[in-house]
Amino acid sequence: MKRAFGVLLASWLMVLGLGAATASAGRRARPAPSPDPIAGNPHSRIRVIIYQDLECPDCAQWHGIFVHQIIPEFGKEVGFEFRDFPLPQHLWSFNAAVLARYFDEHNPPLGMAWRDYCFTHQNDLTPDNLLQRAAAWAAPYGITRAQLNQVFTRSDLFALVEADMQRGREDHVEHTPTVLFNGTEATTPTELVQWLRQAEAKAR
Repeated sequence: MKRAFGVLLASWLMVLGLGAATASAGRRARPAPSPDPIAGNPHSRIRVIIYQDLECPDCAQWHGIFVHQIIPEFGKEVGFEFRDFPLPQHLWSFNAAVLARYFDEHNPPLGMAWRDYCFTHQNDLTPDNLLQRAAAWAAPYGITRAQLNQVFTRSDLFALVEADMQRGREDHVEHTPTVLFNGTEATTPTELVQWLRQAEAKAR
């Protein structure tokens, strides 16, 4: 498990914070530091906002495309901001997002690797085993079950997730994933890629 995580961690070290700043306006495209994880170029004003639910199968499909295709192609010039929007019908997604925030504190690539784990193990996770699975996943990296037990006493971590949900409501998010570029939702990865290529051409 540790070796497999090492591959994920190396991958996220490459996609988090790549590239130099470019200039292009977009909805909520602020280069200021954000508590949300940003892959690609965190300073770019070309910004894609992704509202996701870690238990959502459609989010898992989009996430794989982001990681393996879209971010490697556009990460030098575009910032991809991942926001939490756990849906009420998904019973472990909120707690998984809180755990992701805790892992973000240790190391942003660690937090993103935990999100990857949730997306690729959705069928194995339940409300009852989430903490046990998280503890087994994190143990090789010096994070104990006792530390994870304390995560759910952290009101600041809950507040980060809840703040994203509020921003989602302000952005009229009704489903996940909701992928926004310049205030418009991309309904397919192909559509998003077309928009990003157009934005890059204008920025040159």
